[in-house]
Amino acid sequence: MNLEENFIEYKDITLTIIEAVKAAEYEKLDEIFNQRQLILDDISKLSSLKEELNKFYILYEIKKLEDKLASEMKFREKDLLEKMKKNNKKQAGLAGYNNISSKAVFLSKKI
Repeated sequence: MNLEENFIEYKDITLTIIEAVKAAEYEKLDEIFNQRQLILDDISKLSSLKEELNKFYILYEIKKLEDKLASEMKFREKDLLEKMKKNNKKQAGLAGYNNISSKAVFLSKKI
């Protein structure tokens, strides 16, 4: 692959990652990130001028995509953390309820 094809592939894979994050398909992300890393490795292996790399970087709006991906991942991270906190509160409530009900049985037997 030449440099431009690698940038096109990188852009497509980044868009796929963004869609997977939006759809909460987290199990697919590891494989997709590995594919993207292979593209980055190919880009780094090609001996190109910095100006040429920068040209394609700007042409295919890679910075914009990276920012979009980062913000989407940050949003999903906050969402998942909130869900985990709610789940922890529910578990703590159930544990407390179970402890109260077992003590109540114990107390009723003692009286």
